[in-house]
Amino acid sequence: MIPHIFRQALRTQQLAFKDNEIERKFEGATNYLFENKMNHRPLTLLGSNHPDGAISFREELIYWDNKSKETPVNLKDHLRQFDEYIKTAEKKVACFLVIGPDFTPESSLVAMQYFVENGTTLTLITAGELKELAERWKAKAGTQAEGAFPLGYLIQPGRFNRQLVPL
Repeated sequence: MIPHIFRQALRTQQLAFKDNEIERKFEGATNYLFENKMNHRPLTLLGSNHPDGAISFREELIYWDNKSKETPVNLKDHLRQFDEYIKTAEKKVACFLVIGPDFTPESSLVAMQYFVENGTTLTLITAGELKELAERWKAKAGTQAEGAFPLGYLIQPGRFNRQLVPL
């Protein structure tokens, strides 16, 4: 999710004008955080019907989807789309990150219900929380190749709780 202020900044600085350009930059920024700050190389997803990104986690996958809107994400509005991605994945999806500006209060309940019924965790994390987490990790781990962020900390049903990550 791209907040209005970020969207306006991209346009003012002539970095992006159209919503699809902004969405691509948001997706690129997410890939950058995973690869350059958290030391995990995103996977290349083929075709057009897939989430915005994926990384390997043990023998499973972590998927994510960026929601670039100006209002809180209502998970229920996107659940069918995410469910399709999860069910058609080549490997088991350990976690599906929904990255947005904010989330409606009922979205955490929907995420927990999905976990109970399907066994896949939906983690709701804001773009700001992901950025802060990645930057804190980079500062702690430095440039060490073995300094990959422990992805298991992202697997939290419902709203992401930064307090559960020891940084």
